[in-house]
Amino acid sequence: MCLPAPRARAADLLGVSLSFACLVHCLALPLLILLAPALSHWFALPEGVHAVILLLALPAAMVAMSDGWRRHRRTAPVFLASAGLGLLALGLAAHEGWLAAANPEAADRLLTSLGALSLSGAHLANWRLRHRADGRCT
Repeated sequence: MCLPAPRARAADLLGVSLSFACLVHCLALPLLILLAPALSHWFALPEGVHAVILLLALPAAMVAMSDGWRRHRRTAPVFLASAGLGLLALGLAAHEGWLAAANPEAADRLLTSLGALSLSGAHLANWRLRHRADGRCT
């Protein structure tokens, strides 16, 4: 039995964690702010948080997906991760006002949430496929 490279395992873990952080930020935080408007200033995040998350998610996905593909030769996680990163980028574009949308805030939330779910699913699928391929490692 061979284990995935520590760097690739860490990249998958980081990818899932960042995707979860995206979901919390995009879904739970606005809901919490809606329920407690008086506390909303305590939950304000810096303006560049979307870009930082995307800049962290991109290399994590690249490392994890490339290592996973070398081990299991399945392209589905790579395509799912690419779609997720694309949706995160579109969410950032909506957040920054670079994307023409009737409701940029809703578009940001929707695109970023779908991207985070897609990217998280890609990392989880990659993790599972890599563990299944352990018996075939050299």
